[in-house]
Amino acid sequence: MDGTLTTPINEYLKQMRREIKVPDGMGTLEYVDSCLEGEAREQAHRRILEIETEAMEHMELSPGLVELLQFLQDNGIRTGVITRNNKLAVDHLINNVVSRQPQEHKRLFAFDPVLDRSFKPTKPSPDSLLYISRLWGIPPEALMMVGDHGDDLLCGVRAGSVAALLRYDDNRHSELQAHVAVDRIDQLVECLTLG
Repeated sequence: MDGTLTTPINEYLKQMRREIKVPDGMGTLEYVDSCLEGEAREQAHRRILEIETEAMEHMELSPGLVELLQFLQDNGIRTGVITRNNKLAVDHLINNVVSRQPQEHKRLFAFDPVLDRSFKPTKPSPDSLLYISRLWGIPPEALMMVGDHGDDLLCGVRAGSVAALLRYDDNRHSELQAHVAVDRIDQLVECLTLG
């Protein structure tokens, strides 16, 4: 969600990793859930929630998102969200960030389903994307997974879907995993138009 639907919150993610002492090469939630136990795990989850809550105050829509969503709606293309964010962050996006949009844009944000980190296993497992494939009755190869992280791309590739990278200066190393890479999310309109 952050870095794709919204602008990146990398400074908060770095703070989270630093404070929880996440080893390089491991995801934050993966580390907390598989390596910490008892009170240490609970304390880490509380701190993650605190940092995420602070980051929510700076949440802004990704440039070009409204244009992409308008194109998708105009062409009958469904949208869902798969995120490792918590439900509070997803609700904040819909109830606070989207609510600041002009009335005619609010209808564009009818994501269904919205799968937060309570859906297990989380990315990079393809399970969430395969669930959407079954829910919509669409083969996975007809879906596109858009994200800004290597785990987003792995989720898409492992599901057999198109994996699209929203490129930033600090994630260009993930470009090799992507079928498509764009600098602004609305550049996906051209990709979708050309097939």
